[in-house]
Amino acid sequence: MAKRLGIGVIGAGNYSQSVLLPNFKGLADQGVEVVSICNRTPESTRKVAAAFGISHATTDYREVLARSDVDAVFIGTPPYAHRETVLAALDAGKHVLCQTRMAESAQQARDMHERAVRAGREQGLKTMLCRPDSFLKGDRFIRHLLATGYVGRIHQVLATRVLPNFAASTAPLQRRQNIKYFGAINPMHIGFYWDIMHPWVGDARRVLAQAHTFTTEREEVPGGPRVTVGLPDSVTAVAEMESGAIVNQTQLWAGHFGPSRIEIYGENGTLVYISRIYDPRGERMYDDRQQDEILGAQVGEGTLKTLPIPPEYDDEWRVEEDFVRYVRGEVPAMGPTFLDGVKNMEYLEAVYTSTVEGRWVDLPRH
Repeated sequence: MAKRLGIGVIGAGNYSQSVLLPNFKGLADQGVEVVSICNRTPESTRKVAAAFGISHATTDYREVLARSDVDAVFIGTPPYAHRETVLAALDAGKHVLCQTRMAESAQQARDMHERAVRAGREQGLKTMLCRPDSFLKGDRFIRHLLATGYVGRIHQVLATRVLPNFAASTAPLQRRQNIKYFGAINPMHIGFYWDIMHPWVGDARRVLAQAHTFTTEREEVPGGPRVTVGLPDSVTAVAEMESGAIVNQTQLWAGHFGPSRIEIYGENGTLVYISRIYDPRGERMYDDRQQDEILGAQVGEGTLKTLPIPPEYDDEWRVEEDFVRYVRGEVPAMGPTFLDGVKNMEYLEAVYTSTVEGRWVDLPRH
C-alpha cells in the first residue's frame, strides 16, 4: 500500500462538499486520509466534519497547518483568502492544491507562484491548481484534434456562457456578485473559460473588454439593506493571441436559456464544443457531463456532425487523485500550475483594466 498521505481541507463550501471531499475520501484505499477540516463558522465546520467523518475540526486554518499528520492541504476558500493561506501552508511545509481562481490580483498570484517555486526547490513541496470542470470531458480530444490539424491555423474562437443567475432584478445579492469574496477582477466564469481555452489557443498579446451591470443595487441579504453590486452581470472580451488568432468571450449571467459553448474556426475546419454541465436554470448538473457534445467539419464536408469522443480521450474529473500522485512523485503536475494561474490573473486584470479605461491592454510576456 502507498505511504499514508494526510489531507487538510481549508474552506469547505458547496463545491468542496459535492466534489473534492467525497473524492478525497474515496482514495482511502490508496492511503489518503482527510484528517482536518477548517470552515468559517463553528456550525458549518462541525456539520462538514460529521458528514465526512473527519476527526479534527476548527475555524482557524493555522491549526490545520500546525498538525504533523497533515502532509498536504486543499484550499477551497474564496479568492480573497488564497494568498494568505497558500503562503502560510508553504511556510508550514505543506503541499498545496488550490482552487483555480488563484487570487484577487495578478501581483498576489505572482507572490504565490514565486513562493511555490522556492518551496519546490528548497523543500520539494508540490503545488497545483484545480482544473475547471466545464468542458472537461472532451478537453483531451479537442487538444488532440487541434494538434493534428483538424481546423488548421486557428482564425477565431467564440466562447459563450449564458446563465440566468443574475437575471431577476428583485433577487438579493449573490455570492459571485460580491466583490469582498472574489475581488474586483473575478466576474462570473470569465477566468474559468480562459483556463479552458489557454491550452488550446496559447497566450494572449492584448485585450479589449466591455462590462455592464443591469441591476446596480440589490439587497445584501434577503430583507437586508440595499448595496451596490460590485461585479458586472455581463462581460465581453476580445483577445488578440500571440498566434494571430482572435478570441471573443462573452459571459452573460442575466439571460435565460442560453448556450455554454466554445466555437473554434480555422483555415481548414470548425470545431464546436457544447457543455451541458449547467441546465437552462443555471443549476450545476455534476453527473451530466456525458451530455457534452463536440461537433466538427472540415473543408469539403457538407455540414457539422457529431464527433464522438474516443475512449482513450474521454476525460473525467480526477483532480484529487492526480494531486496525490503528483505529491508522491508518480506523475508530473496534471492540473494548471501556479504559473498558469498567474497568466490567468494577468488576463483577468487586463480585462478589468480595459473595462474601466476603455482601451486595449497589453499582457505581460513570460
